[in-house]
Amino acid sequence: MMHRNRHRPLFSSPHRPKPPQKKWRILHFLRTGLRRTCTALGAAVLFSIVMGMFYSSMLLRDFGEPAVLPDEMVLYLPLKTGLAEHENSAGRYAFKDDTLTLRDVTNALDRAAGDPRVRGFVAKLAGGELELTHVEELREAIARFRESGKFAYIYAASYDTLGQYYFASAFEQIWLQPMGVVSIPGVQVEIPYARAVLDKIGVQPQIFARKEYKNLFESATETEMSTASREMMTALVGDLGKSIIDGVTVSREMKPGEFQGLVNKALFTSDEALDAGLIDRLDYADGFNAEIKQMVKGDPENDDDLFATVSAYVDDGIARNLIASAGHKPRVALIYAVGQISQYDESGSDLAAADTLVANINEAVDDEQTNVIVLRIDSPGGDPTASETIRRAVVRAKEKGKKIVVSMGGSAASGGYWIATDADYIFAAPTTFTGSIGVTGGKFSLKEMWAKIGVNWDGVRWGDNAGLWSFNQPYTPSEAARMEALMDHVYNAFVERVANGRHMTPEQADKIAGGRVWTGAQAKENGLVDELGSLDRALDYAATLAGATDRHGINVIVMPRVRTPFEKLIELLAMQVSMGNYFHANKDVFMKVSAALRDVTSFEPGWGIAGK
Repeated sequence: MMHRNRHRPLFSSPHRPKPPQKKWRILHFLRTGLRRTCTALGAAVLFSIVMGMFYSSMLLRDFGEPAVLPDEMVLYLPLKTGLAEHENSAGRYAFKDDTLTLRDVTNALDRAAGDPRVRGFVAKLAGGELELTHVEELREAIARFRESGKFAYIYAASYDTLGQYYFASAFEQIWLQPMGVVSIPGVQVEIPYARAVLDKIGVQPQIFARKEYKNLFESATETEMSTASREMMTALVGDLGKSIIDGVTVSREMKPGEFQGLVNKALFTSDEALDAGLIDRLDYADGFNAEIKQMVKGDPENDDDLFATVSAYVDDGIARNLIASAGHKPRVALIYAVGQISQYDESGSDLAAADTLVANINEAVDDEQTNVIVLRIDSPGGDPTASETIRRAVVRAKEKGKKIVVSMGGSAASGGYWIATDADYIFAAPTTFTGSIGVTGGKFSLKEMWAKIGVNWDGVRWGDNAGLWSFNQPYTPSEAARMEALMDHVYNAFVERVANGRHMTPEQADKIAGGRVWTGAQAKENGLVDELGSLDRALDYAATLAGATDRHGINVIVMPRVRTPFEKLIELLAMQVSMGNYFHANKDVFMKVSAALRDVTSFEPGWGIAGK
């Protein structure tokens, strides 16, 4: 025996005959399935732990000890991206160093104007684009800061857009890198019209709208811009251009019509921009820094800490406010409605979900110390049912004796205007997009497309209009009639609410409705808003309603509450752990997909697409 096996590898096993195959090996399948399941869950848990450790380390790094600010400093704003309306709206991964809200910056500038430690304010553009309404609010805050006698300078390698230059024009001096450019080509709107392509591939858009200006789906239903859309877009672009020209002309002390001529030229080299008075200095970033040090310290090579970021200054202000809490000031609730309006908050951070907003409004109503609510809206619209739910909460708040002030951000259109209609007073920026009092909806029928590729859908139905939401067939006359009835119902209800809230007749409201989008300035002329002004101006007005002089005399309670660093960490960890739960919760789906892949010859396509 030993002689026969002496050439075998050391760890080999003697040959054993295979047992006869069994038709059913249930224990084997169970054991294999359990092992694979445990392996998948273990991998998910391990991944969760690793990702949790990574995000924890990132969180602890970002939320270390607060910076100690120097006794003499220049406030510094590096702009790589835009600003958020509310910290929670900046996204799941937005930690402190990454997130600045518009109100953070405007509050910091107002505080810095009276802070003897702050000598000036500088900003550096490093890409990105600010919302036009945010630019207007920042320009107001910069103007207030400059009124204190302190300097405000801005630097950029290039000013690539008209919006960037509009922001820069609010500063006392505009600096540009010697090889940079100033690009101010005006405002242009380009829309692709894909109806011809859809016809070629057999997709039939079936869209209903109330009324002629409600052009949300026009790029799919038409081959070119309609007369109504061209009229509306021309008016919008012209009004935006007028706001920018008026602002730059005043800020740069130009003659009437001078900036329009520069816009018509569009593109300037650095030397041309300097000669045209668009900028004040040509130099590099190190020269810019040396100039600021010379102004403040008298030495361009000074090594003292001088620049304090707005983020650090905001943190310092929060700490000081916590120490010197003004508990006896009147309270004003500032509630944010940001994003697409929906009925339910499924993400945990949706700032335009009806259930979230209604809960916030009700909480402010139940607070006996809060008599005024400022609703900050930055939403293009959404679900009419959800919009009505929010509007009803506003009405109930008024019935409980609360005053409602609306401040409109970049947009408060369609459903965004619906929820504003019953406010006591409405503020909008001149460049806010608002109105769009109308409704649109429908579907895209794929019947012809399926026929082109040889797919025939067949089935059974119960109910005359059972195919209402099916994409595989066009509307029947009966189904189309129901859609028309729905459009009429929503539009008439919208106009009725506008008429009641804005103290108009239904005929007056319908005349300025029609689905048309207006700028804030146009909306003011048409009676859709009461006053042009920023969020700060709305808070000043709310303060007077609460019995204070201005916003500095009130406690502003921001809602929804900003998530704490610990809550952000827990949310991240929960997201990672949920990946492990996903395997378990969807095991049946995985098994079905796996079976289909193993036996692809018996796979019969039978999945339909149906939905609103």
